[in-house]
Amino acid sequence: MEEILDFNDCIERASKKKHLILGNGFSVDLFPNIFNYKKLAEKITDPKIKSIFSEFNTSDFEFVVLKLAESLRVLNYYDTKKDIYNKVKEDAEKLKEILISVISSSHPENPNQISINQYDSCFDFLHHFEEGRKYTFNYDLILYWVFMHFLGSEPNKLASDDGFRTDLENDSMVTWEIGREHQQNLYYLHGAMHIFKDENAAIQKYTWRNGNKTIGQQVKESIENSKFPVFISEGTQEHKLKRIKENGYLSRSFSSLKSITGDLFIFGHSIRDEDDHVFEIVNSNTKLKQIFISLFGNQHSIDNQKIINKITIWRKEYRINGREYNFYNSQSTKIWNKYTE
Repeated sequence: MEEILDFNDCIERASKKKHLILGNGFSVDLFPNIFNYKKLAEKITDPKIKSIFSEFNTSDFEFVVLKLAESLRVLNYYDTKKDIYNKVKEDAEKLKEILISVISSSHPENPNQISINQYDSCFDFLHHFEEGRKYTFNYDLILYWVFMHFLGSEPNKLASDDGFRTDLENDSMVTWEIGREHQQNLYYLHGAMHIFKDENAAIQKYTWRNGNKTIGQQVKESIENSKFPVFISEGTQEHKLKRIKENGYLSRSFSSLKSITGDLFIFGHSIRDEDDHVFEIVNSNTKLKQIFISLFGNQHSIDNQKIINKITIWRKEYRINGREYNFYNSQSTKIWNKYTE
């Protein structure tokens, strides 16, 4: 039986240089009725896409995208005229757009929907990682809102630099460019709602500075005009990695994992095979000494056993300089509920 540690015990064991990777559990823990896949899948209106989800009895968007991708590989050999192939490919692309749209339409309207106590609680959690880098798989604005809430709030200020800078020619636009991203310590590994590529392929982000509209409103208007965020939702790790390499921002975010030193905390991630492209980089980094992985609830649950089995494989495959893999109770972090209302 695995030893499940308390989060604070892990913090005491860890070095000063602590890095963080956030999975969907970070957002689900705050808004459980919004960011879980089941709630998002319920908002699908396209009958064909809806029937595919029903066929596999799943609410997992990435799983369905994966199945459509697998179908394309088979159809490539049978559908010589490409009629069915093109329809399936079109539906796969449509599903990615649907995921973006349902997240956008479901997303909390503004940062005020997070209470002061919840902000303060999250501050205490994130403050442990001031010396390291923060990575997130999440597409939503929750983490961004937390960092913005404490921006310039001395002494309660969180170290946050996502690499975006004010455009040299247009003061109202914020862009990310290679060569200007030095000191970046916050990375959206698969993109995010507020990060877009413009018609000139420049990477830009929406901020509260852009007019009198919230970021959520700006994102929704862009999607309505068929302008979609930088957003990786391919089902397989191979496809995700291909998309990442095609985008300068995502590629740099991904590559930065190779250079981190010290210890790494993973929170709210199921360690799915589809994200092995990230975890292979993490595990191959010889400078990481300890990796702490969160478990939610009973360690004997099916989901937790999958995580434990995966880490058991890591321990065998990556015997690097005495590295340790430890588990901790995700609820002991008290990310959002350290302070009662």
